[in-house]
Amino acid sequence: MALISKGIGPDDKKRIEEILKSTSFFYDFEIETALEIADETLNKGSEESGYFWLKASDENGVIAFANYGKNSFSTHSWDLYWIAVHQNSRHNKLGSRMLLDIENDVRSHGGKILWIETSGRPLYAPTEAFYQRNGYSLQASLKDFYGPGDPKQIYSKVL
Repeated sequence: MALISKGIGPDDKKRIEEILKSTSFFYDFEIETALEIADETLNKGSEESGYFWLKASDENGVIAFANYGKNSFSTHSWDLYWIAVHQNSRHNKLGSRMLLDIENDVRSHGGKILWIETSGRPLYAPTEAFYQRNGYSLQASLKDFYGPGDPKQIYSKVL
């Protein structure tokens, strides 16, 4: 069983990249952005950067991660930026376990709502089903946001 812990270290960055590539969901520029967020967190720490991390590890190392933070334009809203499980470790409820830990951490920081943005491309149908299974409701769909035929789907859950 995977162990979930808070934070990331310098050795985790390469594994984060491998996890994202394994899913075949993300554009290269999205992966680069995740790595830039990791760098900012490693350089400044979670409190100063505003980026909080969870990672799940087993005997093979980090197999999943999540990144989230308080929305600076709200008194109580937080955003989930990334949640990804290595392709070889999917379908073990690990994402749901991590999401629950994120929700608990957000609550402990005074957060009331967790917001999630994702693509509406057919490839992301399992992702949207995952959020719905975990109690998230679709709040908006922005047509062609990411590109032609690729809407931004905005989900939220009151914590």
